[in-house]
Amino acid sequence: MRAARYTLSMSKVLQGESHTQAILHMNLDNDNARKRNWGMLVPGIVGGTLVVLYAVVTPFITPALRKICLPFVPATSTQIENVLKMLQYRSGSLVDIGSGDGRIVIAAAKEGFKAVGYELNPWLVWYSRYRAWREGMHHNAKFYISDLWKVSFSQYTNVVVFGVPQMMPQLEKKLEEELVHNARVVACRFPFPHWMPDHTTGEGIDVVWAYDSKAFKGNLKTCSETLQKMHPL
Repeated sequence: MRAARYTLSMSKVLQGESHTQAILHMNLDNDNARKRNWGMLVPGIVGGTLVVLYAVVTPFITPALRKICLPFVPATSTQIENVLKMLQYRSGSLVDIGSGDGRIVIAAAKEGFKAVGYELNPWLVWYSRYRAWREGMHHNAKFYISDLWKVSFSQYTNVVVFGVPQMMPQLEKKLEEELVHNARVVACRFPFPHWMPDHTTGEGIDVVWAYDSKAFKGNLKTCSETLQKMHPL
């Protein structure tokens, strides 16, 4: 009887150990499954975040990778004040070449100008239109998706440009040919290479230069007459 009881007790012990081992194996399998799931989830989250960032950022930086472009760098409040200072006592139509997020155009519209912005980046144009609507300036502040080299500026008497050095000589020639005699050009961050500014204001990165077309178009006419005298037909 004792042997039978002992055998039965050992059998129960072995069964208990077997059950415990089975539970341990199940727990280990569950832990491994969780680790595998986390191992797949974390790269998925990181990859998804990178895709979203790429989708958001790319439209803003892509224009900056073009050969000659206006990369999006928001104007500071001081730059806007200086631009408006150079436009005091003037009126009529105004164009911002490479209007970015629209803050210059909207500020000019608030001062009574019929202001237009041309911008190659569609995301920025739509954002500018939203800002103009939100600030109640959508009637006097218009924004268009367009390449500045394909637009004629002959209808504008006030021009604002936040340029880069590579584009300024070519833009200088374009404006000389297209602007009317009483136009004013306000350049921010970089001056035009050959024009002599009629007015300047600001310091550092906030400096702006104002050019009156009667001056640079007059200089162009004088140079042309001089060349004709030197090399008559």
